[in-house]
Amino acid sequence: MRTKSNKELENILTEKDKYTEEALQAVTWELEDRNILEKPTIVIEDTPTENTVSEAPISKENTESNKSPFEELEVPVLYSKNAILGFTIFFSTIFGAVLLMQNLKQMNKPKVRNQVLIFGLVYTLCSTILLNYLPKSIFTTLILNVIGYAVLTEYFWNTHLGKYLVHQNKQIWKILGISMLIVFALIFLLFLTQNLEQ
Repeated sequence: MRTKSNKELENILTEKDKYTEEALQAVTWELEDRNILEKPTIVIEDTPTENTVSEAPISKENTESNKSPFEELEVPVLYSKNAILGFTIFFSTIFGAVLLMQNLKQMNKPKVRNQVLIFGLVYTLCSTILLNYLPKSIFTTLILNVIGYAVLTEYFWNTHLGKYLVHQNKQIWKILGISMLIVFALIFLLFLTQNLEQ
């Protein structure tokens, strides 16, 4: 924290919605130590008060170390469950798995990330094989994709990231563009191979 400039710390205070209360308190303390903010004066009265309890959820000692607390206290920017749902339904389970893998990378969970990759590949492969034997309909594909989404969020997300994880929603436009390019490339290859066979 001490390595951050005054301007960086002041910017954190102006963008309060991006940080937890603990991070904002740590910034306030640091700015007070640098005499940028005035420390509040506490007046102690001689009269005793009944049942006064002061809440101190954060210990100032933790903020005085050179290690920046913002890595732990900053609200992570992740793809939302709705984004994963959209990609899983409109593309396939492997696309939703890639979004969840990005979230797990952000949260530093490499082991679970590999599990999600394996699940996404195996489930997509099994779904493709199963669709060859089932009547071809959008409804069947939709059901299989919803099942894939349920496993990704209800098991992997809720178990390893937390059901009520507070996070900021990451923009999907870049990954959406890449996904559409991949789909168009696959359609083009399929069209090309069908023409070559004729």
